[in-house]
Amino acid sequence: MLPGSGVRDGRGLVIGVPRWIYAPALLGVLFVLLPLVAMVSRVDWADFVSLVTSESARDALWLSLRTSTVSTVLCVVLGVPMAVVLARTSFPGQGVLRSLVLLPLVIPPVVSGIALLYTFGRKGLLGPTLDVLGVQVAFSTAAVVIAQTFVALPFLVISLEGALRTAGHRHELVASTLGASPSTVFRRVTVPLVLPGLVSGAVLAFARALGEFGATITFAGSLQGTTSTLPIQIYLERVTDPDAAVALSLVLVVVAVVVIGVAGPGQGTDLGARRRRGRRDVPPSAEPEPGWTDDEVRLPGGHDAPASAPATGSAPLALDVTVAEREVAVRLSVAAGETVALLGPNGAGKSTVLEVAAGLLRPSSGAVSLGDRSLDDVAPHDRRVALLAQEPLLFPHLDVLDNVAFGPRSAGAGRSASRATARRWLQQVGVADLAERRPQTLSGGQAQRVAVARALAAEPDLLLLDEPMAALDVAVTPALRHTLRAVLADRTVLLVTHDALDALLLADRVVVVDGGRVVEVGPTREVLARPRSAFAAQVAGLNLVSGTWEGAAVVNPSLTVRGLPTSAVAAGAEVVAVFSPSAVAVFPQAPAGSPRNSFEATITDVEPLGDRVRIRTLAGSQAVAAEVTPGAAADLALVPGSRVHLLVKAVEVAVHPTGS
Repeated sequence: MLPGSGVRDGRGLVIGVPRWIYAPALLGVLFVLLPLVAMVSRVDWADFVSLVTSESARDALWLSLRTSTVSTVLCVVLGVPMAVVLARTSFPGQGVLRSLVLLPLVIPPVVSGIALLYTFGRKGLLGPTLDVLGVQVAFSTAAVVIAQTFVALPFLVISLEGALRTAGHRHELVASTLGASPSTVFRRVTVPLVLPGLVSGAVLAFARALGEFGATITFAGSLQGTTSTLPIQIYLERVTDPDAAVALSLVLVVVAVVVIGVAGPGQGTDLGARRRRGRRDVPPSAEPEPGWTDDEVRLPGGHDAPASAPATGSAPLALDVTVAEREVAVRLSVAAGETVALLGPNGAGKSTVLEVAAGLLRPSSGAVSLGDRSLDDVAPHDRRVALLAQEPLLFPHLDVLDNVAFGPRSAGAGRSASRATARRWLQQVGVADLAERRPQTLSGGQAQRVAVARALAAEPDLLLLDEPMAALDVAVTPALRHTLRAVLADRTVLLVTHDALDALLLADRVVVVDGGRVVEVGPTREVLARPRSAFAAQVAGLNLVSGTWEGAAVVNPSLTVRGLPTSAVAAGAEVVAVFSPSAVAVFPQAPAGSPRNSFEATITDVEPLGDRVRIRTLAGSQAVAAEVTPGAAADLALVPGSRVHLLVKAVEVAVHPTGS
């Protein structure tokens, strides 16, 4: 890239811009500036003050400011609900409604004035009714406000709808699972999140109302002090006193520049950018020490993991639902005070289960209960079910303390009591010193611990964890894992994870879901030691071959595996053969005279694992993994695409009936 042909973004990265693009950009700037310069050059500066302070000028300016302010308030009152409905709901004809709302942006203002005249005028659609009430709208100051509101409203709606869509609704969903009613979510989460967009839209609406001319003069006329706004006064003075028209035009331009300055840069709604800017100031010492391991139960600062607060209100979960559009039909239970890990490949239905349990998704059929309460028709904020997602989703407009106090406040507790509860939970998860910090200044691990405290401060009967450590760095994960192990004791928890260590350290039982169905259930250590499903074997790092039991072998279309049954198995029964990758030997050619299992396979991937190398292969359509030393991998030239022979001793293969 040539020097001078780019700009730097907020992170200092150079973004290339073609040199030729500066020419049309400069022409565009001149196209806008030259008319303004020409107008300024015609200003009679000697009489400027007297021209803009005449009685008619003062009346017009004061009327414009008053009516524009009132119309902006009306735009906010009417436009905010319209934008929320368009951005947060879906219904037939929504596109048509959006087009109608935005119609005043594209039709000539004079057409808008005629439409308003035939609606509110004496002979208009509502005229006779208004006459009976003694109300005359046309050719009054009220008509000015109505005309300005009509043409300015779309500016606020389109600005706020864009802000709502940019912000997304994830924070709102989390707030609802913390016990906040829809009105509370709107007031305490939605509005603060999109406030920059709302302010920007309101300022643009004010600017459009201030400059409105065509609809106003058609519907309201030009009565001085009553309907003659500044644009209309400029139009009238253009014929009788051109110098006054130019002077008033300059006043209007100055006001517009001030308005644009208020609504200009810095009013965006890119919360992610603000988080990234804030994260730069995070002190390195705030993260856990890299030396921590999963055998240590410590929190930042060297403190031992705190004892869990008493679990209040933990209740058993019973879920038996079908979500037809997602092809999910799952039945599972979680006992009071039990943690169940929900395992399964991507798209298996795990998130669907959590959404149904949280009340964020209505199932096609089935039932959900928590203790003796049916949750079938209970709104998310009344379920006493809290959801902790992969991302912390802390409310960026609140500090850490008020984030954690959000749940108690939504439940009706006072500010002092809510903050006392929040401080207790921040202490429990080891981040009490961060109470006054903003979410943007927290590291990933800190933010997730705050999110844990926020979820628990709501005192849920059921806690849903959706891969809470998936987005964290490896160095941070052990600290959060042990924080969870400490605070989740004796609580009813449904945990989605892909990590075997998460399941082993946190879960009492495991439920494996695949293809929208439960395929395996059992105590965590038993399932991971003797998996009966392909995904459980994958999580446990084991090979699994499913087939039928014939003689002394498991037979499937790709290969036959000899092994030792863990219990009596009838001929023809459905079984799985399970063996460790470390039990698989790799040879370039098939050894002669070996009684062991031998498969010809093609290497698909070579993956370093510390002091070992994981060799992934396909024997027919069956995936089989082996582990060898780096030296052996180099000596045998094991690379993707190579043909090899895999050998496994029968005594290393455990055969489990799939039905037990």
